[in-house]
Amino acid sequence: MQRRDFIKLLGLAGTSAAAYAACSAYMAEALAQSASTIDELLTVEGECKEGSLADIEHVVFLMQENRSFDHYFGTLRGVRGFGDPRPMKLRNGKSVWQQSAAWPRKPDPVTGIIPDSTPYRMFKESRAVPTLLEPVDPSSAGGTYIEDPAHRFGDSLGAWNGGLMDQWIEKKKIVTMSHYTEIDIPLYFKLARAFTLCDAYHCAHNGGTDANRSIFFTGTCKGRTENDYFSHANPADRDKLDWTSYPEKLELLGVSWKFYQEGLDGNTFTGNYGDNVLDAFKQFQDKSTAIYKKNQTVNPVLRTSVDVPSQFEQDVRDNKLPAVSWIVAPEAFTEHPHFPPHFGEYYVHEILRAFTTNKEVWKKTLFIINYDENGGFFDHVPQPVPPIDPVNGKTTPGITFDVPGTANSETSIQHKNPIGMGARVPALIISPWSTGGRVNSEVFDHTSAIRFLDKWLVARGLQKPDAPAFENLSSWRLAIAGDLTSTLDFKRSETTALEQVVPAATKARIMSSEEKKIVPVGWLQGATAEVGDMKADPLHTKTALKQDRARCEKLPIAYDFHVITAVESKSVRLTFRNPGPLGTAFTVIPYTTKDKVKLYSVEGAKKDGLRSELSDVLTPTSADGLYSYAIHGPNGYLLELRGNFQTATQQLVAEIVDIKSKADAAKIEFSFGKWNPNGKLTMVNAYTGETKSIAEGTTALETATADGWYDVAFFDDGTYLRRYAGRLENGRIGKSDPAIGMQYDEATRVYKDYAV
Repeated sequence: MQRRDFIKLLGLAGTSAAAYAACSAYMAEALAQSASTIDELLTVEGECKEGSLADIEHVVFLMQENRSFDHYFGTLRGVRGFGDPRPMKLRNGKSVWQQSAAWPRKPDPVTGIIPDSTPYRMFKESRAVPTLLEPVDPSSAGGTYIEDPAHRFGDSLGAWNGGLMDQWIEKKKIVTMSHYTEIDIPLYFKLARAFTLCDAYHCAHNGGTDANRSIFFTGTCKGRTENDYFSHANPADRDKLDWTSYPEKLELLGVSWKFYQEGLDGNTFTGNYGDNVLDAFKQFQDKSTAIYKKNQTVNPVLRTSVDVPSQFEQDVRDNKLPAVSWIVAPEAFTEHPHFPPHFGEYYVHEILRAFTTNKEVWKKTLFIINYDENGGFFDHVPQPVPPIDPVNGKTTPGITFDVPGTANSETSIQHKNPIGMGARVPALIISPWSTGGRVNSEVFDHTSAIRFLDKWLVARGLQKPDAPAFENLSSWRLAIAGDLTSTLDFKRSETTALEQVVPAATKARIMSSEEKKIVPVGWLQGATAEVGDMKADPLHTKTALKQDRARCEKLPIAYDFHVITAVESKSVRLTFRNPGPLGTAFTVIPYTTKDKVKLYSVEGAKKDGLRSELSDVLTPTSADGLYSYAIHGPNGYLLELRGNFQTATQQLVAEIVDIKSKADAAKIEFSFGKWNPNGKLTMVNAYTGETKSIAEGTTALETATADGWYDVAFFDDGTYLRRYAGRLENGRIGKSDPAIGMQYDEATRVYKDYAV
């Protein structure tokens, strides 16, 4: 099909099955060119080796819909995906991957399908693991329509379950565990291999679209956690949506900005799906203002005439791309289920093709693709959440939950639950300054986009260096969510050969022959996930084996923290030390009791250079003296501690009182406190296999890391264990975790290959 015919049929695609099928075929043909498009963008990489943030003149955002990180990229090499060697454990001792239904249910005697798609009899113990979506065409699932999981605030809180992360299937049904692979979303995998992917970017709100987009555009949702407050706002609610947005700040500073959108209505292929949430705000209702005109003007990304470039393409060609652009896609191209990922890939490819028309503009552009929410799809990494209620944890003194003069910055107006963060979502950083197929593991959320713009405006001389952070950002977000600048590399002394970065093009397909027979799009209901879909997954036996074990470059991030433990009578004292500049959030899970999960947030180092420090005392309610905790933090951090207060030999063991990076992160040093007579421990390094006996009187011990990665266990011949795992940073580009895709053997305390 020619582009001319595609444009003519696009407007009919929502009402005509034939037009829809024809458009699908054209998009497949266009996507087949994606590798050459990416190669073309990478040709300017050699010209962008040394620079600064000021060299970026254009920032372009495309926020897509409703996909989690594991759902899209759990199989990609180098990320914390399905091969995570340190996944959290559920209270029942099983891995977080092994999500259970709350109670067994009988299958339908005719269809064999479990009522409500509960995965009963899927495996032993009614468990389900992430599953490959089974398409009509078994070679790809990228064009298959799927069921839309539940993704409101209430069911998302239920799935999170106070940090236990064990109610995903019960709250969102079996489809929550589905995922894609490279063959299903080839363009996105190409982009991840060519540019930079964030594997610790979270949606800002643990719920739906509009609150997340409000945070993305304004820094807050002021506790309005449901879409009805925005997209279906009644007049009384609409008048309350009046706080300042980031485009208004740009307008006051005289910085150019623009919204690109195919239309202003809900048309499936030519509207904006209501995702331009600013149109619900009171100040954007006044048609006489500049902000109304800039926000409520149709500026298409897709061509509406074959011989005339779209407005976006024309602006790129004419060097008229504004300083900041927000692109809002039509429903069919947002990737919101039931619509398939290939439609979004096509839309992204059209944006990339526009950039190739003017290399001088592209050299100065940063293009960020993120997703507003996880859409109900499972992700295994514990999300950072503030301890709103003091019984649930602590923060360092400089962290507060409400912006001064504003209520509900971090809590719902309906109840006192924290609004987020939510699950991880994909975020691709596409720029000549982000090439190399690298991974960034700093914690980000949608407020990070605002923080980036603030820092970028200073670098460009458009804002004073001492200007305060954007007014709607809480100090908790400022402490925990980064500013995205670590995703860019302005000191590119070496570049990676392109043939090592971008594999040969995988031909993309939009729809199978059977799917093209489907009647109008408006009638399409996504295929309901069934037990058979999971059984058909050829990789369902071992979750970790799904992920590519190849390593990739990992960008440096400025985390520098440790957690120190001490037994005090029948309690455990935790001390969080953070001498680094980045704040950190921790999740502490108790396993021997029904005590609540604890949440801790620690600021970065203070202005005088002193480290931030936070302590708390945990007293288990179990009567047998046993204690067992797991502490999860950023960048794959894990501390496991267990023991028995009543065991005399454990009282002889010295506590580890300090942990330090040595030899430029090639080694890690553990310092011991006071030993009692006859105390002894065994140390095992999971990465190297090194084993040492530690005798009474030992003051310090060093052991090697694996490219900065460490996993070191100290234990006795009973129940005592202290296991420290994570990464030491040294300020340079490193390598991804070599243990990804391996199994931690709790008997030997070393990593080993899974038996296939």
